[in-house]
Amino acid sequence: MEGNEERKLTLKTVKGCRRLLAISIAIILLFSCFAHLLTTAGGKVKLVRVAIDARGAMMDGELYYPVGTTDEDSLPAVVVTHGAGVTHIVTKGIAQELARRGYVVLNISGYGAGLSEFPQRDEIGMGEENYNARTTPGGLLDAVDFVRTLKFVDQTRIGITGHSQGHRRTSMATAIDCGYLTFNDIMINVLYENFGLRFTEDEITLDADELAAKRLNSDQLAHYNTIKAEERKTFDNRIKSLCMLGGNAPLISPRQTVNVGGYEVKRNCQVTFGIIIGDYDFGYTTYVSDESTMDSYYTDKPLVKGMWYSIDDIAQESKSFGNIYELDVTKDAELANAINNRTARVFMTNPETHARNHFSSVTTRDVVKYFEQTLSYNRGELTDSSTKPLDAHNIIFIWRELLNGIAMLAMLFMLIPLAGLLLRSKFFAPCVGDIEDNVTAGINKKAYWIINAITVVIGFIAIYISCDMETPFLPFWSFIPLWTAWYHPLVYLAIMAGASVIILLCFWLIGKKNNDLSNFKSLNVATKVVNVIKSILLATILLAVAYIALVFIEYVFNEDFQFFTAIFTAMKVEYWAYVWRIFVLFFPLLLLVGAVSNYTIRKDIPEWKDTLINVIVSSLGVWLCCLVNYIVLHSGAPEAFVNWNSTYSMLILVPVIAYLNRKMYKLSNSIWLGAALNSLLVAWNLISSMGYHTYVPQSILSNFFGL
Repeated sequence: MEGNEERKLTLKTVKGCRRLLAISIAIILLFSCFAHLLTTAGGKVKLVRVAIDARGAMMDGELYYPVGTTDEDSLPAVVVTHGAGVTHIVTKGIAQELARRGYVVLNISGYGAGLSEFPQRDEIGMGEENYNARTTPGGLLDAVDFVRTLKFVDQTRIGITGHSQGHRRTSMATAIDCGYLTFNDIMINVLYENFGLRFTEDEITLDADELAAKRLNSDQLAHYNTIKAEERKTFDNRIKSLCMLGGNAPLISPRQTVNVGGYEVKRNCQVTFGIIIGDYDFGYTTYVSDESTMDSYYTDKPLVKGMWYSIDDIAQESKSFGNIYELDVTKDAELANAINNRTARVFMTNPETHARNHFSSVTTRDVVKYFEQTLSYNRGELTDSSTKPLDAHNIIFIWRELLNGIAMLAMLFMLIPLAGLLLRSKFFAPCVGDIEDNVTAGINKKAYWIINAITVVIGFIAIYISCDMETPFLPFWSFIPLWTAWYHPLVYLAIMAGASVIILLCFWLIGKKNNDLSNFKSLNVATKVVNVIKSILLATILLAVAYIALVFIEYVFNEDFQFFTAIFTAMKVEYWAYVWRIFVLFFPLLLLVGAVSNYTIRKDIPEWKDTLINVIVSSLGVWLCCLVNYIVLHSGAPEAFVNWNSTYSMLILVPVIAYLNRKMYKLSNSIWLGAALNSLLVAWNLISSMGYHTYVPQSILSNFFGL
């Protein structure tokens, strides 16, 4: 019976390939469906894909809100965004958890990221001539304005959060929206500018209403009160709450000089905000004691983690209330007043690295707790006795990520039996190489383990060098104008390919000496050009089928193929040109790596065991480097062993590449198909998971096709 089952699920027969293909498709559909059940809280949350166009450029995102919402509802809303080199896909977890608690959530890709386009000029006039990704709202103010158009959103309770570069974008959007004038400052300026009143420097700190009552006549006072009502509405409808992840708030935290009643004074931004960073995000951990922080908090003592503070710009002092997890905003009047007066601040850290912030249950817990208190909502109004809040520790998005990840792996596995079927067709049959009868033993055990050990060491060195490059400062190349994280896998593979050349040369010299190059011939490198072209065509067809699978689950379930930063999602039309440019760079490297990998096949052990060892050996160097980094970080070291922020996806992609490489070789008896397919998949992953590095004008193709 067991043997029967094994024969039914085999790549060696057409029926076996069909069964495996059917099982793969079933897993994709089943796990994408389960993932969507978690995303929508069992159908209680509605998820809609949105395209916002505020200034002639489309922004791509997702809108969450409770099922059954009508224009009679008045719900708090939160805008969520990502950091550099990624898209809103990575912040789905935060959006999902906020949506489970009843918020309206807009999870958006900033201008130039993923499917989002660049406008000729953004909210502050940046565009093709002066674009700087680090000092622009990047579409987030436009996103907030879109949320304001929704009839079911409470205009007085809009929050915003972003990670890394997203924290810079959200903080700039907030600074522009909220400004640095207190409401009393605004009314002092109304008296100064509209009614011509003049004040001493001490008087500008007094209550504007009292000054108006003393100095204005009855008609003037009535006009003043009319203006005050309008200004109050505008003031209250500004962004109420900002939560910054993975950053030290350089665009919003320092006090700014403003003019009040004819005098220059310094004020903090008029918004309640929180900062959440990782303990191992060494570039930002000094925020607690930075000079600008001490200045804005009017203190000379480092901030206490998790402590709520209220800042008083007039008295130039700050006051602490208590820990965010110990206070209840409905019972603590001081905290409630600080939040309503836009003077509340809180700082939190968690034991994680920068890139882990948006894939962390503890950081997500802090985010939902922060917005629960600052927007006074969690599955209902906190002041309503019938409300049953969902505990901040109840975080489930990791399970949805796991389900998406299983669907992603099933999609990748699906390509193997599909290739097995297509290689049996008359057109692609020539892609299957011949293996000489005398190639039966494979590589000997001693050489096998030596090469495996060398592979692990080189893999460790290669990923270390790749991680050690500082992504934001890598050179921009207009040939591939993407966020420069794409350099990391290129450098890794270049080092692995360089080592492969040396290893292959050694094997060739040994084979030449022994007059036996049969193992080299078994790689079928020297095939006809037409067969190489057909192999690339077959790989392209496999990629197209994978993309169709993505389109289907997006259409039916609103889900993607992703796990953490290993992402295969939708792309704009012009991105396909970059796919082929990356293919040109990666294809020869993967061909060399594949040659060594498939040269070292063992014939004296079961095929599954040989494949398993190959995958482990190919990945072990990468995994070990990450493990060493984890141990170093958690041992209290002052800095990381190496920076993994832009390379976590390789923990998954490297074993996937190794597995596909081996299986495609087993199907085709050639290294061409595996190298071609992996090059296209890596290109898809890199391009769809990030975005442009700098300003790139809209493409004629995208505008024409609307894709």
